[in-house]
Amino acid sequence: MQLKNKYVVATRPSLLATVQTEQTVNLLREKFPGIYFEIVKFSTHGDIVQDKPLNEFGGTGVFVKELEMAIDRGEADFAVHSLKDVPGIIPSQFVMASYPRREDPRDVILTNEDKTLDELAENCIIGTSSPRRILQVSKLKPGAIFKDIRGNIDTRLRKLNSGEFNAIVLAAAGLKRLGKPIPEKSFQSVDLCLPAIGQGIIGLECRKDDIDTIEMLRSINHNETEIAAKAERKFMFTIGGGCKFPLAAYAVIKNEELTLYAMIGNHNTREIIHKHKKTTIDKAEECGETLANTIKAEAEKLSISFL
Repeated sequence: MQLKNKYVVATRPSLLATVQTEQTVNLLREKFPGIYFEIVKFSTHGDIVQDKPLNEFGGTGVFVKELEMAIDRGEADFAVHSLKDVPGIIPSQFVMASYPRREDPRDVILTNEDKTLDELAENCIIGTSSPRRILQVSKLKPGAIFKDIRGNIDTRLRKLNSGEFNAIVLAAAGLKRLGKPIPEKSFQSVDLCLPAIGQGIIGLECRKDDIDTIEMLRSINHNETEIAAKAERKFMFTIGGGCKFPLAAYAVIKNEELTLYAMIGNHNTREIIHKHKKTTIDKAEECGETLANTIKAEAEKLSISFL
């Protein structure tokens, strides 16, 4: 492995993105103390457009393209992504080289009255931009009113504390990476609120022909996280979805077996299909593909449209 003395790491400019990039790069610094890693921020389309829901101006991928372009131009050696922001297909010249250990994948519902979701008024106002979260939380709170919310975590917390929302839905992973306190009662069971595909997972992307960088990034790869990521993303690729309609998948690995839980829904009719499949870890991607085709077949049989 012929490594350089310096590597440039591309990241988004948000606080969460830079913090999780710093945390990830620190894992590499421990492995390669003689190498200098420079973190460079690149604004993405998703960072610039803050007044529209993601599914109105591109959906999945709006936080990724500019980082890939920086790698392509030679301005960065690799990029650090929240995997749930990465489309099911990445350009052929790139590879997702490494997946460090997954952080808590659960969703969190924070309230401005220190109440649980059950304790809030039936017509409470909940801030989230995610069709997946809207559909699943509406099953738990049928009378809730959902309003779009964008901005970084601190911005969302300020809107909650100011009373603009009675509750907001966030990913536990982001809050934990920023060191934010999370009341235990705020965590949502994955049985009730299935996580987004790749939620809690960091993906390290570089050029496919950059063999030495790939090998370096593989040094911090977590095998079970990689297997789960590939199963979930194969499900997403086969379904053909991003964040334009409610879609979720979460893989659990135990004793060399993988169980993939998946959900797809229609946020207009509130119809929803839940399925799961168990297999051995060596068939993770096959499991994702099979489960997606099973769900699509059932949706067609029931004349349910999810597009």
